[in-house]
Amino acid sequence: MEIKTFYAPGISHFSYAILGQKGIAIIDPKRIIRDYLSLQRETSLPITHILLTHTHADFISGHVLLKEATGAEIIFPYEAEEGERLDLGDVFLKVMKTPGHTPDHVSYLLYEKSSGGEIPFAVFTGDSLFAGDVGRPDLFGEEIREELTEHLFETTGKYQKLPDHVLVYPAHGAGSFCGKRLSQRCPTTIGYEKIHNWALKCTNYEEFKKHLLEGMPLPPPYYFTTSRRNSQEEGLERPLETLSELPLFSLEEYLVIDLRDQACFAAFHLPGALNIAADIHFATGAGFTLDPKDPLILVGEREKIPYAYETLFMMGFDGVAGTVSNAIEKWRVRALPHNSFRLLSPKEAYELRRAGEAIIVDVRTEAEFAESHIPEALHLPLVSLKDHLANLPEDKLLIFQCGHGCRGSLAASLALRAGLKNVANLAGGILAWKASNLPLAGD
Repeated sequence: MEIKTFYAPGISHFSYAILGQKGIAIIDPKRIIRDYLSLQRETSLPITHILLTHTHADFISGHVLLKEATGAEIIFPYEAEEGERLDLGDVFLKVMKTPGHTPDHVSYLLYEKSSGGEIPFAVFTGDSLFAGDVGRPDLFGEEIREELTEHLFETTGKYQKLPDHVLVYPAHGAGSFCGKRLSQRCPTTIGYEKIHNWALKCTNYEEFKKHLLEGMPLPPPYYFTTSRRNSQEEGLERPLETLSELPLFSLEEYLVIDLRDQACFAAFHLPGALNIAADIHFATGAGFTLDPKDPLILVGEREKIPYAYETLFMMGFDGVAGTVSNAIEKWRVRALPHNSFRLLSPKEAYELRRAGEAIIVDVRTEAEFAESHIPEALHLPLVSLKDHLANLPEDKLLIFQCGHGCRGSLAASLALRAGLKNVANLAGGILAWKASNLPLAGD
């Protein structure tokens, strides 16, 4: 028996393969299935089962494509019965109902037959239990949020009863908005979480509810489209296609996503382009600001385009039309109209704000802002920024600010696209502000 972990950094997603004597079970597969097919070829073991812990909201599930490629049986969470067993030869899995993040959530306990098969040694928790947190219960509307919160509290009681040695394999790590404060430990253990995870330490329901819901960040808007697509299996059969190479004039027909860093973008970019740097925060920027139906073109360094394209595909953004090689250089040499904005150092931003010439607009999440922020900063989280741009003053410089500068650059590009002209980005975000020993509030 062996457990293989597959990590998709763009969406902070963990999926797993359990290799038994009889075959392989894949848990919560991502949409790009090549890693699972490679494992099947390398081991000469068939993929026999595809297990879904719940209906995912942040990525398109790969279960349909994987079934088409392997013929494996899909076990949906709404079909799984409490205590149901799946035999893989030397090991078996047992269903444990764990609702709360979603109504039909299940987890899978893993047992070794050689040890008697009475005590589990691992549990695959989906989004019900993370390292350091539990899944959010608010993605299905206010009308059932209370009910799901109650179920989630009951689910934590189930985990508290498991032996301390049991390994915990969650579906997400740090960076996911499926919870509030996830850690990157994978695997963790039940014993460690009993000590360090607030949810497994909490025994009072009202305290649990207050802690769970207080400061919960708004979910990226695309979650609701992706959740619906997964539940209805809409377009899940579409494979990843080779990205098309398009001519330069195509850039005027689509929403251009510029993958370069904040400094390069600020200095020179195409009119109307949005800056979503192709780094570990790419999925956050895309999820907060793009519509899955947007027709997109990706430009920037050639080596970064595959990562951005595949991340968007996994998230369910299927409107990527292609790319234009060396688009920025081709645009520049033709002396075509372009945009730019100021990239300010913390001290420059501080002096402009103190002189009353600028407003700092903090686009981080509620939790980030509450922890520490620049005094007098206007807080407009990136997820809802587009709804407030029309109300921002045009007689002062708008300095957009985030944690590192990437979301600030995206916010500035959104403002330019909306027609605002007097914008800037705080280089390095609040980390650079802190390093400059400038005033802070909220600490």
